[in-house]
Amino acid sequence: MNLRDLLVSAAYRDYLSELESHLIGHPFNQDAPIRAVIVRLHEEWMGYAEVTPEALLGLIEAERVQTFRYIARKLTAYMEAEGGPDNIVNEPANLHMPIGHLIEYWLHRSEGPDLRNYLRKIRMPGATAYAKETAVMFRVARMTAISQ
Repeated sequence: MNLRDLLVSAAYRDYLSELESHLIGHPFNQDAPIRAVIVRLHEEWMGYAEVTPEALLGLIEAERVQTFRYIARKLTAYMEAEGGPDNIVNEPANLHMPIGHLIEYWLHRSEGPDLRNYLRKIRMPGATAYAKETAVMFRVARMTAISQ
């Protein structure tokens, strides 16, 4: 299985539909085309994280609700209403959106390399602070109800 296969799989599409129902105010455009450049980027990131599409599929099956919680917490924390000071418009999410979040979730589970090193490889500004913030979100996502 490659990433493109995962993105078009029935299991992943079902995951997106259910994820969307948990992300009030964050719609998905499941009809958006799969962008080759984004697939290549995510495949590169998956290589850094030492995670396979099969492992991500297993993750969304085994920790479905927990990954919903994690993604919801991150979107709540980092998305700015009305575009924020930079006036960035939040378009409906596409098929690719959860992949980066799932890679991070995978790394928080200590399934691959250190999250901070991964974040540095993908050139995330403030990697150490971001890793600490998302570690808290990860711990909360694994133990609280989706409505919290």
